Amino acid sequence: MILAYGATDCNGRAAQRLYAERHPVRGTPAHTMFARLHQQLCETGSFQKAARNRDRTARTELNEQIVLDMVETTPSLSIRGIANEIGISYSSVWRILDDSALHPFHYQHVQSLKECDFAPRQAFSQWYLQQRIANPFFAASVFTDEASFSREGIFNTHNSHSWAAANPHVTRTRAAQDRFLVNVWAGILGDHLIGPYILPDRLTGPRYLIFLEQVLLELLDSAHVTAATRTSMWFQQDGAPHISVFLFGITWMQHVVNDGLAVEVQCIGLPIARPFLSGLFLLGQ
Repeated sequence: MILAYGATDCNGRAAQRLYAERHPVRGTPAHTMFARLHQQLCETGSFQKAARNRDRTARTELNEQIVLDMVETTPSLSIRGIANEIGISYSSVWRILDDSALHPFHYQHVQSLKECDFAPRQAFSQWYLQQRIANPFFAASVFTDEASFSREGIFNTHNSHSWAAANPHVTRTRAAQDRFLVNVWAGILGDHLIGPYILPDRLTGPRYLIFLEQVLLELLDSAHVTAATRTSMWFQQDGAPHISVFLFGITWMQHVVNDGLAVEVQCIGLPIARPFLSGLFLLGQ
């Protein structure tokens, strides 16, 4: 860079062009970098920046302790809030936290539970542990779920950027006038994939009953689920509004028995409030 700067009579832009011609594979520095590098070499005689021996005015031991005490007392404080409170820069607060191996972890949304929700969960957990001891039935459980897909997709504005020198005012089309929704059901039984199957856009109790009575048995046949497995398997479903204990306990279970697929059907109702241990109905046969 110094040779190119001297060869062009200390013209930064000309030195930049000459450097690019001589070293086409390397990245080309900014034209101002040539003058700064030449000035540093003249003043210090070295390409290395001189060490700064000035005393710290922001990252003092006292300020570091204050910052750490503040985040320990209130972990949700913002860096700018801490900087304004203490009177030091944003970057100083960030470096203090970074040097202390502290990271800003994001909150996760969880569903609020009432006090009455815990006892049913405990009862189900105890029932499940007893079942595991008596018979490890996970291998004979059909885990099912439904998911809806629309043309909107998922768009995270926080993680989507468009780098530019000036605001390009980029946009992303959403809320199309012509909308569609695909409602997909699928299940897993051991190493068998059951489905997927496209359900109606608006799934109601009667429509779901039609699926159970007319479609599910065909899906089990397509997945090569044997009759012996069907008579001992458990059928897990979520707690969507179209799924009710009344629907399964009276209508569908009677249909299953009449078809000769099972001699005994047991319904285990789990807590209604989510998450995880909630809204599942296990039908044992």
